[in-house]
Amino acid sequence: MFRWLFRTLGWLLSLLVRLAFVVAVVVFAASIAFGGLPVDGGVGDLLGDLGVPADVGDIGALGAVDNDSAGGVGGIGSIVDDEADGSGGTAGAGTNASTVSASETSELNGTKLEYLIHRNVNEERAERGKSNLSFDTDLRPVARYHSTDMANRSYFSHVGPDGETLADRYRRFDYQCRVKTGTLRYATGGENILYTYYDAPVSMDNRTVQYDSQEELAHGIVNGWMNSTSHRKNLLKPYWENEAIGVHIEQIDGRTRVYATQNFC
Repeated sequence: MFRWLFRTLGWLLSLLVRLAFVVAVVVFAASIAFGGLPVDGGVGDLLGDLGVPADVGDIGALGAVDNDSAGGVGGIGSIVDDEADGSGGTAGAGTNASTVSASETSELNGTKLEYLIHRNVNEERAERGKSNLSFDTDLRPVARYHSTDMANRSYFSHVGPDGETLADRYRRFDYQCRVKTGTLRYATGGENILYTYYDAPVSMDNRTVQYDSQEELAHGIVNGWMNSTSHRKNLLKPYWENEAIGVHIEQIDGRTRVYATQNFC
């Protein structure tokens, strides 16, 4: 009788081990099929499919998010005197993403500013031994769209008023990003955001600055990201291969406000 009982228990134990093995194989296969294993956890890992950032600490002008690090603080963007609220229509979610073009004023050319920012980014990376990023014109519409959307709908966040996330924007443009970061580990995109003012006093790091040329403005935008721990970490990731900069320029009560979005892949 005991011999039969032991055989039965042994059979059940063997069955459980086999089932556990099958489940492990299925989970592993699914993780590979749907974007690989998650990147090592960081301060602001995204929840779900590159969705709501776990800890985005935007204060007025800075924002950073990717699937390894999120959370931005900083001072660029808060104008010295009373800051005017953003204005505009409701072109955001309803805008045909593929038609978002560069914006400009009489003094600022959006496309030129985008490339100046990109040049400054690569200079910062080169100084720290990181590889240069290519400017991805297929990714640029994502960045331009988000900058324009924030301006038109008067918000400043990685998540739109209707809940649109970074992952949603990549999908909106059918942009596929999958960058290997380690064995069976992948990054699927990242983002820094910022707004500031051109030709007007701006508070930055307890001091006042004013940008009087496109070159100064581009340097100031990148400097703002570099002066924030989370943004600098995002910008200097060693595994990024491409980036795109998208700016939106608008006049607010006689002041020139500039939104900049930086997307990675």
